[in-house]
Amino acid sequence: MAQTVIDGGCAPSEPVRDALRTVPRHRFAPEVNLAAAYDGGDRALITRRDETGTAISSVSAAWLQADMLESLRLRPGAIMFEAASGGYNAAAGPDGRVVSVDIDPWVVRRTRAFLTEARSGRVTAVEADAPLGAPAHLVPRGGFDGSMITYNCWDISPAWREQLAEGGLLVMSLEMGGYTRAIAFERRGEVLHARRFTYCGFVRDQGHQARPAPVVPLLDGALALRFDDGSAADTEGLEGALRGRRHEVVTGVTMGANSYFGSLQLYAATTLSGFYRLAAHLEPAEEVTGIANDRDAPAIIGEASLAYLIHVPTKDGDSPQGKEWVRAFGEQGPELAERLVATVRAWDRHIRADDSRSAGRMPRSHSSRWSWS
Repeated sequence: MAQTVIDGGCAPSEPVRDALRTVPRHRFAPEVNLAAAYDGGDRALITRRDETGTAISSVSAAWLQADMLESLRLRPGAIMFEAASGGYNAAAGPDGRVVSVDIDPWVVRRTRAFLTEARSGRVTAVEADAPLGAPAHLVPRGGFDGSMITYNCWDISPAWREQLAEGGLLVMSLEMGGYTRAIAFERRGEVLHARRFTYCGFVRDQGHQARPAPVVPLLDGALALRFDDGSAADTEGLEGALRGRRHEVVTGVTMGANSYFGSLQLYAATTLSGFYRLAAHLEPAEEVTGIANDRDAPAIIGEASLAYLIHVPTKDGDSPQGKEWVRAFGEQGPELAERLVATVRAWDRHIRADDSRSAGRMPRSHSSRWSWS
């Protein structure tokens, strides 16, 4: 497992490599066999589900854990804050200390037991709602050297910044329009500067900051419109529009083999008003929309109208390519399509070059230039 992660470029530092080789991962996921526990691919180990079968606790894929630990740039003796406890990430060396919180008492009891078995005694596991931060008596003078949040959040809790030392790093899974990135923020005064991000996915927030993500089915459930940023918008007339005439526009933007489509998705999610995701669940949806089954597309909606972006695979000689198309339905479809086309072209002009340079340096990960205050 460790060698697979190292070969993938996600553990360049020796301390993280040593942690991968020595911390007994199987002790923190007794629900699975050894082969699954030490899988070096994209396998997350589900450890708890709710009554509907939705995963609410897990041990993340090893490459992602290594990547996020690298983002923290930890030094010996660091004092850390962790939210969404599970034990494996928190297992500390002889000089460090970790305060690990989770809202689920079952998870906290289990974490304490597993850390005891693994003889990781410098971890304090606490039952608490993570957005409130660590209990005051456990916060070191000057703040934590680093913090890691391993569940999907739609916003940054003020406590995480306030309890972070100057120059410390907060690595967290931030959800933007339904797309999640593990972002490393560095504290400089009252501002958090994003230094890099990694594609990721975690369980969603279950505490007082949690909010629903309504889903409206379309075409008898073959399609679903996801409202990941809050309450659902008016969808009246969309069903009829999807059964009507389709409008198509080619953006003129081509994606090569090394292009990162996730960057374009994120740009659309964070710059377009009325942004949603259109997800295909059954084959009839692909026939109507061109969205592959179990995939989704960036979308915007209007009055009984919508437009969405799809990636159409093509070839330039022997090299795989892809063109960006916008498809739209309804009376306002052409107008909405032009908004999406303008967004794609703006990304191509202003963002794409930076993404290409970053992708060449860091597999799965990219630099960024954002700030939150």
